[in-house]
Amino acid sequence: MNRTDYILMLEAIRAGIPSRITVDATTDLRHHLVEKIDKDLALLESGISPKGRLVWGEYGQGKTHLLKLIEGHILDQGFAVSYISLSRSLNLSNLANLFPALTSHLLTPEAKIPGLLNPLTAETLPQDFLQNLPELGVKLSHPLPTYIFRAFAQYDAQSMILLYNALMGKKENLTRAKSICRQLYKPEFKELPRFTQKEHLLSFFEFLPYLLQGLGFKAWVILIDELEITGKLGKVARLKSYQNLAWLLNWSKQHKLPIYTLAASVKGLQDEVFFGKKKNDAAQMALLAEERMGAESAAIIRHFFDFVIDSHNLVLAPVQKKELNVLLDQLLEIHHQAIDWQYPIPDTFVKDAIKTIDPAHKPIRQIVRIYIEIMDMYAHCGKMPKAFTENLFTDPDFNEEEPPEDSASGDGPGFSETSLTELFDL
Repeated sequence: MNRTDYILMLEAIRAGIPSRITVDATTDLRHHLVEKIDKDLALLESGISPKGRLVWGEYGQGKTHLLKLIEGHILDQGFAVSYISLSRSLNLSNLANLFPALTSHLLTPEAKIPGLLNPLTAETLPQDFLQNLPELGVKLSHPLPTYIFRAFAQYDAQSMILLYNALMGKKENLTRAKSICRQLYKPEFKELPRFTQKEHLLSFFEFLPYLLQGLGFKAWVILIDELEITGKLGKVARLKSYQNLAWLLNWSKQHKLPIYTLAASVKGLQDEVFFGKKKNDAAQMALLAEERMGAESAAIIRHFFDFVIDSHNLVLAPVQKKELNVLLDQLLEIHHQAIDWQYPIPDTFVKDAIKTIDPAHKPIRQIVRIYIEIMDMYAHCGKMPKAFTENLFTDPDFNEEEPPEDSASGDGPGFSETSLTELFDL
């Protein structure tokens, strides 16, 4: 790498924004967790749909770094990966919004840009997959995605983009895609069951992993960061989020799709929302689910909360001293390549910096930021600061005022009433 690469890497680390290049350049602090995930992926590759996992950790303990590490690791093994970071506007309460976000961030091995348009148009579409579309359609909640893909495979370039976007969940393209399919397959298309939100909304989610396998990728892995945003949603939106997350994690064996999900959250989501005195969702959400959706949905919610604290999930423990020394040595090399040091680096630099930082009870992100400040200062003035006392991290308040309940209204665990129900009025 040239100096510019090192500068970009240093500033990404300083900002706490993990990237593939920074992850590759620093040590793997969580290899024991990666080994567990590898076992899940082996099951996924063998045709079994394993249970997904939650990743719990305190603020700054490296949850995002772990997901980025997993992203690169999984791509190297031949899987397709979607990584997203949740927010108030992009949350788990509505799969109609989540699905296009996942597809727009979809990465495949050796791909230069996200998405599937290049793989689908760069080579001849797999004939075996095209021939098996009718059989696949029977497995889906609704066969409509298979018809859209058939149209994509035989249509002109302009309409191919439209049909591709429809497959990727872009609502504005679905009505036209449906019209194209009706023109091409009118006799059999008229015989299709009517698309309803409650019964068929997952069909596009179900179709994508099979399409990925048809293109030669092993399966679809979904990585979800900032899961704690769920705790800031309204009551109904939280219930829907738990339903959708339970489905994605496959904790109740609701599907046999080639999908595997990892979702990372701060532990405060458990302490303040799941089992806290104010919200206590572990007890309240099952009652709400039974009231609105029946006993089966309530059972899924109960199982979800029972499994939240199961040992199957992953917990990020504080970094051990030996691993921390290795990481700080690597960061020192990156900093030295990026910045002109005016003073030589003492042999005891890392050891002296650790004494200054006093890493006990500090999250790894805070340790790294303080260490970079120490290197900045030493590079230009040749002195090690005595101590850093600033509190660089404050936990967000899970108990802040909730948005109105109608912010995620609608029935069912996903696509909104104004999106696919009207668009697929077959």
